[in-house]
Amino acid sequence: MKKLFFLLPVLLLADVDPFKAGDLNAKNPYGLTPQEKVILQNKKNIQKNSIDIKKLKQNLEKFKSKIAQKFVEYDQSISDLSNKFSSFDTILNEIDSTKLAIEKIKKEYKDVNLTDIKNKITLLEQKVKNLEKTNKTIKKTIEEIMKIQNENFKNLSDSIQTILNQIKNFNKEPIKPKIAFKKAKNYYYDGELEKAKELFLYSLSKKYLPATSSYYLGEIFYKQGNYKKALVFYKKSITMYPKKTSFTARLLYHTGKSFLKLKQFKNAELTFKKLINDFPNSKYSTFAKKEVKN
Repeated sequence: MKKLFFLLPVLLLADVDPFKAGDLNAKNPYGLTPQEKVILQNKKNIQKNSIDIKKLKQNLEKFKSKIAQKFVEYDQSISDLSNKFSSFDTILNEIDSTKLAIEKIKKEYKDVNLTDIKNKITLLEQKVKNLEKTNKTIKKTIEEIMKIQNENFKNLSDSIQTILNQIKNFNKEPIKPKIAFKKAKNYYYDGELEKAKELFLYSLSKKYLPATSSYYLGEIFYKQGNYKKALVFYKKSITMYPKKTSFTARLLYHTGKSFLKLKQFKNAELTFKKLINDFPNSKYSTFAKKEVKN
């Protein structure tokens, strides 16, 4: 009653219901005593704590969900690490196998001298190079010989034509081959080379002492400085009669000299060596040795 009288002046001035004063369940309680105010504040604190607890529960659920996700991720990472460790073990096993293989190879080749092998390989490589070089030289020599043979064939053709021309001339004045050969030698030693050439060509055409007639024709062309034609008749002479004769050593020496004049040094060297080997006591062999030495 005392409380009501105390609030009465206020209630009379406000647009409120005096009978609801002190209602703690009202939306906006009023007319509260100090004790009721404490109760109201505690109620508000409880409501606030309830809301906070609800939020905390919600956050806790989220946190639990995150922790569960992390555990899933960790499980995956652990699985990956396990696979990697397995691969690592495989690699380590391969490394160990490789080391064993290396040690086996070292043991097998412990006594092998690699320097000797390298030297042998170097020698073989050098041998191949030398063979290739020799092959090129031989090829070049063959090409030169073919060139000479072609030139010799042309010279021989020219000589045959000369012989045919001479035959026509001798047909006007028939002469026996034996007499023609004898006269040709006289002309040769008298220095009348052109007359000797005609008669030797005639005796050659009649096949009278063809090897000797060819030799003298070679000598005539040699003295006249026609070394290509000289070689043609020297070759013809030694082909017709390959056995040793009184003039074979001189023929070989002048053949070598003709090659020298034509700058066919390899052919000249081979000819001189044949002369030295076949006629070791001949004066032309002595001359040939000097040529080879030079």
